[in-house]
Amino acid sequence: MTGAVFDTVIGGDAGSFEVAIASARAVLGLDAQVPARTWLVARTRPGTRDFVLVVFGDAQHASAVAAVDPIAGEVLESARLPGRAPYTLLSAAEARQRAGLGADTQARLVWDPSAASRSPFYPLWQLQRDGHTVWVDSVRGTVWTTLDSPKGGGSAQP
Repeated sequence: MTGAVFDTVIGGDAGSFEVAIASARAVLGLDAQVPARTWLVARTRPGTRDFVLVVFGDAQHASAVAAVDPIAGEVLESARLPGRAPYTLLSAAEARQRAGLGADTQARLVWDPSAASRSPFYPLWQLQRDGHTVWVDSVRGTVWTTLDSPKGGGSAQP
């Protein structure tokens, strides 16, 4: 695929990412020339499936976003964006830095509805070290020490 960039830091195979991009393109009616970036997002609740977050457009002008089941290729949610702003997720290193944790801290993108995020388009970095877990909002960088009762929408504030 032209313009596809895959996040290989946390796993996933390129075939699943290609399927996710193609499915999202079809649902959103996007041309094959529109660049796509992908991230594998783990689900934390039993019985829920991981998904691929796909963002279309260049780094400074996101035009669409989708959450796609990497096995079935089903688009779970999608949205068109105005294309006037970037849609960038913090890297694992940036999340560790925001949380004040070192490079030896395990990091993975996760999402399930919580106080920190009600939208799969706003996953969290789950950071684990020495039996302790914290979460970092992948867009705003807010650090969470608990993910109690869901409230609000999108990427919430603590």
